[in-house]
Amino acid sequence: MIIPFYTPFEKYLEKSEDCYLYDTEGKKYIDFESGVWCANLGHNHPKINHVIKNQLKKSIHQGYLFRNRQAENLSEKIAQKTELKNGKSVFLSSGSEAVNLAITLAKQITGRDKILTTDISYLSAYGDGQNSQKNNNLIVIPFNNSYAIQNIDFSQIAALVIETGGASLGIIKFPDFQFIQKLEKQAKQNGVIVIANEVTTGMGRTGKWFGFQHYNVLPDMVTTGKALGNGYPVSAVSVSKEIAKEFDDAPFCYAQSHQNDPLGCAVALEVFRIMEEENHVEKGALTGVFFKKELEKVAKNHSGTIKEIRARGMMLALESQKEINSEKIHSQLFDNGFVTGNKFNTLRFMPPLTLPQKDVNQLIKSIKETLQLLK
Repeated sequence: MIIPFYTPFEKYLEKSEDCYLYDTEGKKYIDFESGVWCANLGHNHPKINHVIKNQLKKSIHQGYLFRNRQAENLSEKIAQKTELKNGKSVFLSSGSEAVNLAITLAKQITGRDKILTTDISYLSAYGDGQNSQKNNNLIVIPFNNSYAIQNIDFSQIAALVIETGGASLGIIKFPDFQFIQKLEKQAKQNGVIVIANEVTTGMGRTGKWFGFQHYNVLPDMVTTGKALGNGYPVSAVSVSKEIAKEFDDAPFCYAQSHQNDPLGCAVALEVFRIMEEENHVEKGALTGVFFKKELEKVAKNHSGTIKEIRARGMMLALESQKEINSEKIHSQLFDNGFVTGNKFNTLRFMPPLTLPQKDVNQLIKSIKETLQLLK
């Protein structure tokens, strides 16, 4: 039996393919969650599977005494896409690992303990980034509240962790441009290391390669995961040339078993190659615009039920009015063959970037029918 940390529906998954999931009874579902927001290129991608099979024949895992071409090539690719020129990366397994390591590095460099973020952020399932009353070093300020910035003692803060799309809390909200600009400026003026947490918002999810690129800021570190491996567990901490030099001058030891594994790095390299060659960031952005417009049409005709539509790229939310039970809508959509997210009266849509517009139309039709049942 499985420890019930979350509650699934009473269906067993049999197969995943592109944007579609199939249960053991043969029923087809359109996946508007990309797994756990990982499969930006769709599930079971044949080109990625081919790379996995080839790499399996060579090397899956390595120790600490050899260099790794896959890791080095991937580091160069991430430096290019994040604009961290001549930066360096290390590769791990999960987003939580990456965020916690980035925070640890910031503490090591600055000699400070506090971490600053906003109340729409979810940094980590554990450790220094965990949202917990026991995490006394985490300072959380209200989302988009510029006045709160004035009351921060930046001299105690090691890192500002920016998350530019609050998905993990289920609400999907996007910070204002001026808020992020002001926060980043104050942080850098006070010697605080700026970390862009791109575990969820990276790899084309928001219509750009990385979410921070909507804000004209350049972080000192970038953490990636989830879609970096398109479902395969690989994550990264990428740092600027200046941060990397700090560890040349004062070496820091960090070692875990699955660090820079060639299989995960080979997968991530293929993900980048496919996304570049097939223009999935641009295609996903266009589908996102279409999707948002269709949701706004529904909201206009159901203002008594729908409070707000929020969207950026392929990261969309439909928030219901407070008196509406969105769990009923969520459950009905699942019964109708649509996998969506739901939390705090907000339906969440984060489908693969490969999603055809016809599948958006099917979902919109099902939402309309479901809303009619609520009347």
